[in-house]
Amino acid sequence: MKKNINRIVIKENTQKTIIEDISTIEDKEYIVGKDAKLTLVLLGKKMTYSSSITVRLHGSASSAHIIGCIIGNKKNSATLHTMQLHEASDTKSNLLVKSILFDEATFTYDGGIYVDTKAQKTDAYQRNENLLLSGSAHAQSRPRLEILANDVRCTHGATVSTVSSDHLWYLATRGINRDQGTMLITHGFLEQAILTISDTIVEQKVRKSLWQTL
Repeated sequence: MKKNINRIVIKENTQKTIIEDISTIEDKEYIVGKDAKLTLVLLGKKMTYSSSITVRLHGSASSAHIIGCIIGNKKNSATLHTMQLHEASDTKSNLLVKSILFDEATFTYDGGIYVDTKAQKTDAYQRNENLLLSGSAHAQSRPRLEILANDVRCTHGATVSTVSSDHLWYLATRGINRDQGTMLITHGFLEQAILTISDTIVEQKVRKSLWQTL
């Protein structure tokens, strides 16, 4: 039985910024028209869920900037699938997904980039960064590339890290205790993603939502 996929069309020559709570949706597809620009902010907050997000660069010279901020705690398990589909020439996609995991939370990121034979001059980037705040937290990244065009630039990367003891020591020398220091580092980790949002109103809304969750 086929799943019902909610499709959103970004019309030609338009700019659209969308915030999605991915902990409340399953499958969603965004179709970006010619010369259109999409900024898509994906927020996942302390719940168990599996979400699939597809961005189709359907028109020539279309672009998408995708930012994901995931927060997990307790024994919650979150899975995020993303697909950047380049179907036309001169298209660009830039994806950055960050997760912060407390307690025994787990996060699995499965990200794909597909470049069609017609999509020459594609520029696609995908990065997943995970910060573990507990020895029992776990993160896994599964990047995938399928490139059928020969004049493209596609790159991807992934990191899993813990809070640096050197950073905590530096903050301690300035009177900031371990818990406060960890929270500052956590905020800074997410802030790197938030600051890539060009719309200041959306930036402030995302920041407020995340800080309330933390």
